[in-house]
Order: sequence, then structure tokens, then C-alpha cells
Amino acid sequence: MKNRNRILACVLATLFAFNVQAQTDADEAGDIDAEALEIFKEMADYLEAASVFGYQAEYSYDAVQESGLKVEFGASRKILVSRPDRMRVESQRRDGMRAVMTFDGKKMWLYEPKENVYATADQPGHLDESIEHVVTGLRIKAPLADLIETGLYEKVTTPLTRALYLGETIVTGVACEHLLMSNDYADFQLWITSGDQPVLKRIVITYREEPGQPQFRAHFLSWDMSPRDIKGQFEFEPPEGAERIRIYVPAPVTDIGSDKGDKS
Repeated sequence: MKNRNRILACVLATLFAFNVQAQTDADEAGDIDAEALEIFKEMADYLEAASVFGYQAEYSYDAVQESGLKVEFGASRKILVSRPDRMRVESQRRDGMRAVMTFDGKKMWLYEPKENVYATADQPGHLDESIEHVVTGLRIKAPLADLIETGLYEKVTTPLTRALYLGETIVTGVACEHLLMSNDYADFQLWITSGDQPVLKRIVITYREEPGQPQFRAHFLSWDMSPRDIKGQFEFEPPEGAERIRIYVPAPVTDIGSDKGDKS
């Protein structure tokens, strides 16, 4: 029994020492690691080269209370993209509320099944322009929309103050390259799948400048880089009895700090 306890203690000590060393390395390094940038660029180029793709992900985020307590909320999303101007987003929050947003190349459609209501407006242009309109004009949150837009590599790496490669790790049975990056207001860890199909498996963003340093997390359940039977997926026909409502455009706010990273 004593020998078993010693072995267990050694194992635990080794694991603890590894974690401490990883933390120390991350804290001490403050430069831009070329290997980290190369891994990220491979993923960015791979996604940007895809004319059609889709993914499913589970999101969670912290809501910091006045007391300082953090409450986690979340949602699941299924996204299908067909460049240059079509996209379908299906979202379901943890409270059960569902929503569908569709860009068909000419119009954008928003549909809420529970209340059976929808809204529509002219689509501003290609996906970059349309997403920008949704986020800044309509103030609809679009987490990780940068994955869909062009210029992903430049948008993420230009403001970086730190980029570290932390080595290969396993996330839910999948080999991934672990990166840690920072800019002036956030730290974000990325786990990018190893091999010739580099895509995000997981991302954690910590907003350092926000009260309580809340986090946003996303775990990618699946990616489909050659989806089939997409015809009709970007079309929307209002269901029978659906009521058309107007798109509400909220007034601009002066403090936009809490929206930093909504598209990251």
C-alpha cells in the first residue's frame, strides 16, 4: 500500500510540476513566436480557401454580477457558409429559445420559431459587409464571425502583443496545437487540429479589461468542409401563420467596451 501511495504521489507531483512549468513559461514569455503565427496562418488560409463549409459548436460565456459572481450562460450554433454572400445560422440558447438567421444573397431573414415571427431586410452585400451590418448596425452578437470573414489572419495577428506555441495536446480525443495569444484587451487560447485540415477545436477568450475578467468559450463539435445537399439551405419561406415584424435597431451606446470580441 505504501509503495502504491508513493507511486500515486509521484504521478500527481509530475502532473502538478508540468502545469506549473507551462504557466511559468507562458507568464515569462512576451514575444511573438513565429511557430505560433505559422500554425494560425495555416488555419486561416485553410478556412479562407473554402468556398463552402459548415460547423457546429457549443458556446458559453460569463455574465459578471454586481457582486462579482460569475454566472455562465451558453448556446449551441450550427453554421453553414457559401461564399461570397450566403450563410445560415441556427442558434439555441440554454433556456430553449431558438433563432434562425439566413442570408440568401439578396435579403437577410431573421426567424424565431417559438413566437412564429420573422423579419427581413435587404442584404448589404457579401458576407463581410452583411456581418458588419448585423454586428455594428443591428447590434446582434456574432461570436467568432471572423472565422467566416476574409482577412482572418491579418485581423487577428496585426494587434497582437503576444503569440506563444504551447505544444501539442489532446482535446476530446483529437490531437491539437495549443496557442496562446494576447492583444491590448484580451487573452485567447486556441486549440487547432493537427494535420492537413487545421480547424478550431476549442477557443477560450479572457477579457482582461472588463470587470471580473469574464471568459467566452467555444467547443467545436464538428466541421464539414464539403457539405452536401446545401441547395435550399439558404432560402427562407415564412411558415404558415408567421407574423412579419420590423427589425429593431437599438440606439448607439457610448460604452462599447462590453462588446469587444463579439466577432472574434
